[in-house]
Amino acid sequence: MLKHSITKDGRIILKNFSYLSLMRLFNIGFKFLIIAYLIRVIGEKNYGLITWLDSIIQYFLMIINFGFNIYAAKYIVDYKDDKKKLDEIVSSIYILKGILLIGSVLCILLISNFNDFIEYRKLLILFILIGVGEVLFPIWYFQGKENLKPATLIVFLSRLILVICILIFITTEEDIVTYIVLSVLSSFIMGLFGLFYIIKNYQIKLKLIPLEKLWYYFKESFPFFLGRFLSLVFNFGTIFLIGKYCLLEQVAGFDLSIKIVMVAVIPFDMLQQAVFPTLARTLNKIMLKKLIFASIIFGTLLGILFYFLADQFILLLGGETMTIFTPTLQVLSMLIPFIALTFILGSCGLVAFGWYKEYNRSLISTSIIYLIILILLYYFDLVSFWNLIYLRVFGDVLMCAIRTYYLIDRKVLVL
Repeated sequence: MLKHSITKDGRIILKNFSYLSLMRLFNIGFKFLIIAYLIRVIGEKNYGLITWLDSIIQYFLMIINFGFNIYAAKYIVDYKDDKKKLDEIVSSIYILKGILLIGSVLCILLISNFNDFIEYRKLLILFILIGVGEVLFPIWYFQGKENLKPATLIVFLSRLILVICILIFITTEEDIVTYIVLSVLSSFIMGLFGLFYIIKNYQIKLKLIPLEKLWYYFKESFPFFLGRFLSLVFNFGTIFLIGKYCLLEQVAGFDLSIKIVMVAVIPFDMLQQAVFPTLARTLNKIMLKKLIFASIIFGTLLGILFYFLADQFILLLGGETMTIFTPTLQVLSMLIPFIALTFILGSCGLVAFGWYKEYNRSLISTSIIYLIILILLYYFDLVSFWNLIYLRVFGDVLMCAIRTYYLIDRKVLVL
């Protein structure tokens, strides 16, 4: 019986891992095609501007998702055979995300009147509409149901359409607005297909939900939202600050470098998402320990590989003019083993074993320390491109250490 159970869990994990990997590879692969094309067509400065504006929008997309992408998946796992409860959960999440979208649009309309953003008001307002797709696409439902094949196909088709349209319609430096419009349409198509699929194939019925129920789901997801929101400081906060205090060309260099690093951690991200439902169900500490050791070993090997191949990666994806950012990629490649380990320690360790507060404390405490150091840098006039890069590396190392401490202290990980 045990052997059969392990074999069954193994098949589920392998299937989820395969489809999640494909989904992420499609996303990343198409993104790199887009980056390589945009840098060459609209120029480094304009690409840096798009990336800078996107760093602002990402905070609002996190508000719209509000931790549901983590917590809702667990709800779906827990109530996968209760049709009435599933209708309630799905309807509640869509209503809440819709309300948060409206609030985010209103905030963008407000902050776009500030001096720092008024020049880009039109672009920001267009960009926030990408949130419609974020509301509609139920990745959390597919994860909870452990059926990621349809989500993978939907992501592939929507991104393929985006790439084709970019190659056709983006031809000059002035096509920034066109790019944003195409991105919004691609996100909307992806979301619409995802919603249609779960309604048709899982017979999900959307309905109005009482306020007390909505408030319950809102409160349950708030700790996850707070932690995830603060964690955005590391990537998009760094991009925003580089754009604010440094050069837009440096924004492009950092963005290209960090995206290359994120390619290396794709397997670990996919692995933690694929294994999470199984670990949450079985609470298998031996499996968790194996995942942690594998992350350390393979993450370190990939970090070394990306360090020595940094120049080739930058040249291939950014062109000759971007090779001045090779040292940036080399420094950021040190993040690979720590990010890989952080993924596993977080969702597969703390969240899967029920230590939700500790998971969020790791994010919140790291973000607070990050912000304190940032304030000190600003106060002593030490905000610079390289100091922001070093601070970015420090943030992930610190988070990894804090999560390791919690897992050992809570007896989840026994050395």
